Amino acid sequence: MSEDFYHDDPVEEVSKTKVRSKLFTTAFVVIGSIFFFQSTLAGNISLNSGRGIEFGQSVSQAVACSGETSLTLTPRSTFVNGSPGAHYLQTVTVSNIPTSCYGDDFTINAFNDSSSTPLALFNSTSTSAVIYNNAGTFSRGIGSTGMTVASSSGTFTATFTVPVAQSSNVFKLTIQSGAHTPYYNVGDRGPGGGFVYYVNDAGFDCGATYSATGSPTGAKCNYLEVAPSGWNGIEVQKKWATGTVSSGNTILDVSGIPNESSANNSPSGVGLGYKNSNAIVAQNGAYNASSNNYAAGAARAYAGGSKSDWYLPTTAELNLLCQWARGVAPSVTTVCSGGSINSATYGAGTAGFAGDYYWSSSEGSANDAWFQNFSQGVQYLDGKSGTTYVRPVRAF
Repeated sequence: MSEDFYHDDPVEEVSKTKVRSKLFTTAFVVIGSIFFFQSTLAGNISLNSGRGIEFGQSVSQAVACSGETSLTLTPRSTFVNGSPGAHYLQTVTVSNIPTSCYGDDFTINAFNDSSSTPLALFNSTSTSAVIYNNAGTFSRGIGSTGMTVASSSGTFTATFTVPVAQSSNVFKLTIQSGAHTPYYNVGDRGPGGGFVYYVNDAGFDCGATYSATGSPTGAKCNYLEVAPSGWNGIEVQKKWATGTVSSGNTILDVSGIPNESSANNSPSGVGLGYKNSNAIVAQNGAYNASSNNYAAGAARAYAGGSKSDWYLPTTAELNLLCQWARGVAPSVTTVCSGGSINSATYGAGTAGFAGDYYWSSSEGSANDAWFQNFSQGVQYLDGKSGTTYVRPVRAF
């Protein structure tokens, strides 16, 4: 654009060169700092020379998947009471989305006028709003817990449950399209055929825990999945360990697993069960369909969904599983309590847990290991030769 001009209608800029690109094309919507309560932005945009140009109800831009079709973006703000109150960017509506965008993710970011670092939009720190276009039905994408998506024909509206970007700081919005990254909600069927029971958008460390074979997902995982009811024909009960094949000794301090006098319900215990399980197997003999007679071996032998990374959960992972099974909001540091077994609240209605004890892969001593009562939520130490329930999980 060689000069500025006054325009009452949507401003439309389509770069045919960029549209032809198969790479991500980012559409920039430069937005003034004046928002109005529950109305579309009607502030100032700044193009080229930086002098103010007013625009109407929305701004149209093209992204890679839309080709010659321009998408229409309509940001809206809301007023949040406080001392003092302030206007916040709360919703962004994108419409006129063609079928050529089926299967893509849309990513929306906001920027101020002085930095290339995107602003947090919701959840205090989440800077990207990702929306998945599933054949014309729109839903939250990866990392977008804390945002809702309303879907209609060729249109979606993303709403931030607790918005954090003040309108006075937002000078630019960007939208880009790209390949879809699979995203799961708690209660969804996971890729291993089980249930996703824990979601961590920021990701938890699972790189080091897969040190024996290398992490299947890199350094970070976002999900924990539990095997379904009847994963081994029936809800099975096993000893924690049988000792080495040669000794058959159940009293065996497993090398590589710290002895914990109290249950490790902390973030450091989430994602660690694979490493623990491999250490147990290394000292308790091979596992397969005919010799999985101890808890970690049975868990590692499971291959649901053709996945080979199932394992016995740590106390932290088992505690989160207990919370999910009882319909209690997840908390890594809070011991499972309340709710009722196999609650449908978060999708555990058909998970088939017994109101009884389940083994973890966490060790208390050479003699004892940790398990958890799913009927009450309490965590205990018990002798490794004891027999109780087993349910494999996996991180991805």
